Amino acid sequence: TAKVLDLQKRLRNRELTIAVIGQFKRGKTTLINSILGADILPVGIVPITSAVTKIKYGLDQAAVSFQHGGTQQVPLTKLDQYISEQENPDNKKGVSFVTLYYPCDLLKDGLTIVDTPGVGSVHKLNTDVAYSFIKESDAVIFMLSVDSPINEIEREFLFATKQYTSKFYFAVNKVDVINEGELTSYLRYCESLLRELMDTDSIRLFPISAKVGTGIPELLSAVRRDIQLSIDEILTDSIRIKLGEVLNAAMSQIELYLSALNMPVDNLEKKRLELVDKLADLDRMSQEAYFRIERHANSLIKKIEKDFALLANDTIKDMTSILQNVYKQNTHKRPRVLENELKTVLETNSKCRLAKINDTGLDYLRSGYEEMANLLVKEIEGMKAYLAEVIRSLFGVDYRYEKTSHTLSERSDFYIRLGKITVSFFIEKRWFIYLMPRRFANRKIASDISKEMKDNVSRNLTNMVANYRYKIRESIRSFSALFRSETETLKADINKLLERVTVDKETTSVELKEKNEQLKYIHDALHQIIVTLDGESN
Repeated sequence: TAKVLDLQKRLRNRELTIAVIGQFKRGKTTLINSILGADILPVGIVPITSAVTKIKYGLDQAAVSFQHGGTQQVPLTKLDQYISEQENPDNKKGVSFVTLYYPCDLLKDGLTIVDTPGVGSVHKLNTDVAYSFIKESDAVIFMLSVDSPINEIEREFLFATKQYTSKFYFAVNKVDVINEGELTSYLRYCESLLRELMDTDSIRLFPISAKVGTGIPELLSAVRRDIQLSIDEILTDSIRIKLGEVLNAAMSQIELYLSALNMPVDNLEKKRLELVDKLADLDRMSQEAYFRIERHANSLIKKIEKDFALLANDTIKDMTSILQNVYKQNTHKRPRVLENELKTVLETNSKCRLAKINDTGLDYLRSGYEEMANLLVKEIEGMKAYLAEVIRSLFGVDYRYEKTSHTLSERSDFYIRLGKITVSFFIEKRWFIYLMPRRFANRKIASDISKEMKDNVSRNLTNMVANYRYKIRESIRSFSALFRSETETLKADINKLLERVTVDKETTSVELKEKNEQLKYIHDALHQIIVTLDGESN
């Protein structure tokens, strides 16, 4: 297959791919720019990377590959127009990936460095883009940061990654913001947790500051040393893992074909009809899975609505207290002065508090999406297990599939673009309020601003919840479409194989015997390769 040929080519040409992966704002792109010795890739204070960027050795140029299949050459100065969320929101330009060529010595011997979107970012399902690239990577530079403990998203990602990649470099970024004692404690914590997560006795951490360059020479030295001394071992381990799944799936296809081919025609037709009935159950399973995911989404929406109602009450209560204190401190001042004091304090505090509430909502979405994505994968794996059991009972074949790890990587169903938080308090007043006695005027001004504050907080939180609710519903629709597609693909693959058997049974006995022998030979060869690969891994 094309996949096997690609793996063979990579091994023959000693082409090593190292992916730089980590959660949003861990400093992945800054690290890569430091490695390249130039600010080639865009960085910023918001999620930047929206598409995989493959960096290879060559003259300064870049090629943008689109989802529709076309490729466009672009200058390096225009890269951000294709790979940043700000310039290409929701990946409206349909970028699949970008290949960047740059004359960096580290890349000379066939090394490709890959910048991936941040794990856990809600932008364009960036987590799934990173997940989908695991199978293509031979080694991983995993970015951690001293300003955050290793969280659940990172743990789940590492657990998934180690199934496909055996070589890890753990870079602990932002060491310039803490003292030596704090760094020692953090590294000790990371080492202990990573040994457990990665199921190994030895973990090497690379403390770095991607911003100022501290520790990067040590990290690159380790990469260079491995390229010089262990590239064949790293590639062999990586390709063994990737090849095993492909070969097992291919063997299953051959085994099912041979089993069906050697059945009497009447018996085969009976089995085929039984299989048709069983395959119909997949539609029911798909619908039930959709309801389970939808139920999970509804629970998430209810939780957001409930918690945001409490947050609205707490925010209004706190802001009311702040207004009252400012009013008491400035009640002796002229009405216009008091009004300015109240509005200034209120706008500053409201922006901060609403921004924090928004961050809370985005955290809900991140964790909620991760849970729904994991549930989707489990449901698909459950369907595959059901089909495998059906095939085993009907044809006596242990049918194996490739694991599901790529869900919605090229979709944009969970892209969040919240409207601007509105906290400006321009309250229309009748001019004569300022002519009223100071005590009455100030009381009226404070009352009006307090009312406007309550309306503003409620309006912003209502808009946030409505946006979250809409995006969750959009996500569910995309999940449903993917599940239906996966179901139809599973059924179609089995039906096509059995149709091929029916056609082949009409050929001459000599041709049938030859094909039978050829497939048995291929099957035995694949089996021997798998045994050899398993032996080399032990």
